[in-house]
Amino acid sequence: MPREVRAALPLRRISVVIPARDEARTIGRTLEAVFAQEVSGVELEVLVVDDGSRDDTAAVASGSGARVLRLGRGDRGGSPGAARNRGAAVASGDPVVFLDADCAPAPGWLEALLAAHESGEAVVGGALGAPTGLSASARCDHYCGSYYVHPARPAGYVPNHTPANLSVRRDAFIDGGGFAERLPLADGHEELPWQARLAGRGVRIRFEPGAVVFHHNRAGLRHLLRRHYRWGYSALEGKAATGACRWPWLYRRPALLVAASFPLAFAHTVHTVGCWLRHRRMEPLLFLPLILASRLSYAAGMAAGGLRWLRGGAEPGEFRR
Repeated sequence: MPREVRAALPLRRISVVIPARDEARTIGRTLEAVFAQEVSGVELEVLVVDDGSRDDTAAVASGSGARVLRLGRGDRGGSPGAARNRGAAVASGDPVVFLDADCAPAPGWLEALLAAHESGEAVVGGALGAPTGLSASARCDHYCGSYYVHPARPAGYVPNHTPANLSVRRDAFIDGGGFAERLPLADGHEELPWQARLAGRGVRIRFEPGAVVFHHNRAGLRHLLRRHYRWGYSALEGKAATGACRWPWLYRRPALLVAASFPLAFAHTVHTVGCWLRHRRMEPLLFLPLILASRLSYAAGMAAGGLRWLRGGAEPGEFRR
């Protein structure tokens, strides 16, 4: 989509799509922060996609002013990608903003996203900040998962961006084909296929550090390790197949990455900590053992998921066009 056409699209009604499963504890806080955004001339449509919650997520979301969509068995329940797609399909606004249920926007979040769109950007990703009061394990989870998208990083173009805080012009999202819905890719790297398709057509993703949401990472070592194992499990399938990553050359030999996954965990640890040290964040040094444990868990997931994917006969580059 040409830049001048994207810039001409009107910005009137904005849709915020929030997938949620068993998030009754956090969804009210998230919605309160969304509805508190002050942007003149903008009407907010907020859609919470309840993906089979067993708690009061739907009731809390509805009581907070959001429209609630419930996924049924025919909607691939359990897939975050499917939940995001269902929300986007019924959303009437432009752009469509994707937000996670445990991410509470800071003041000025929506204004920063819209300012980037008004300058001509089709896809804008915001920053993930750490709120005060997080436990040690939750802070470590933040350091392990947000070292590329924290508020201190400079604005600029990125090859991919998490859907936890991501705004997309409607035409661009439709053109990209939406999120992957097939597991395991749809649980951890569901955004990579459509972002790769857009990149192949010259559409870039703009990282805007002023569009901050506070990610309330869950506490607990077990959660930390399981979360990063899950991310690693679909990493090769997502990154080698799409090339939508920071070092696409590294994923051109996925079998070698599987073989070297555990030694690379140590390099991954150094890189993660180094990203924070460059921005004068010293606390990650205190979490070195936990960060290494999370990187080893990621490596275990990458090895297991990579072998599964390679045995399926998939080829690198299959999503690129």
